[in-house]
Amino acid sequence: MKLLGLIGGVSPEATAIYYRLLNEAARARFGGQHSANLMLYALDYGVLIDHYDNRDWASFNAEVVKGAKHLAAAGVDALIITSNTTHVAADDVRAATGLPMIHILDVLADEMRAQGINRPLLTGTPVVMSGDHYRSALSERFSGDVMVPDDEEQAIIGRIILDELVDGVVKDESRAQYLSIIDRWRAKGADGVILGCTELCMILNQSHTDLPVLDTTALHAAAAARFAFGDA
Repeated sequence: MKLLGLIGGVSPEATAIYYRLLNEAARARFGGQHSANLMLYALDYGVLIDHYDNRDWASFNAEVVKGAKHLAAAGVDALIITSNTTHVAADDVRAATGLPMIHILDVLADEMRAQGINRPLLTGTPVVMSGDHYRSALSERFSGDVMVPDDEEQAIIGRIILDELVDGVVKDESRAQYLSIIDRWRAKGADGVILGCTELCMILNQSHTDLPVLDTTALHAAAAARFAFGDA
């Protein structure tokens, strides 16, 4: 089993989900009481969210690279960034460490092609939905027509993530608002919904809609497990 290095803490809520999913995957793969071989560098969410709010990407990326270097020095075989937004630092992390990275957008693009999804609705933090980096990086991997909520809808989704989910708060009324946004875009031709924030799986899953749900947290963790267990 390879040693995985997790760059987490952005937010701690999503990081804990990755830890659980990877250990469940190890038990399913090897049986008995096996667990995944992991090292975690948890970033300080309070520091990172300040850089996010100020759009200070140089400082944001520097924090992520610092974590990656600690994991590289500890001897991990590959790196995983447990956050969609934090993949803004992915290229810097690769350059700083030279280690393999299981990139969340590689996994997402592969899944959309496998399911034949061509017009997904991208939901996530405001930076993921409206910023240049995530959508540009996705377009390098996926040729479909990615749809994006309007400004008012982005504000609602951003509030759900940044004011609720990152603090472990899951509200039924927020789920209803989120589903209403998804339904409006479905009527406009969306053929899937990207949970482009690793906390969004806390509030939405496939049981809530028959529109294909692309849970980046679960997809990313599963790809990391395949790599670690030699199944990739």
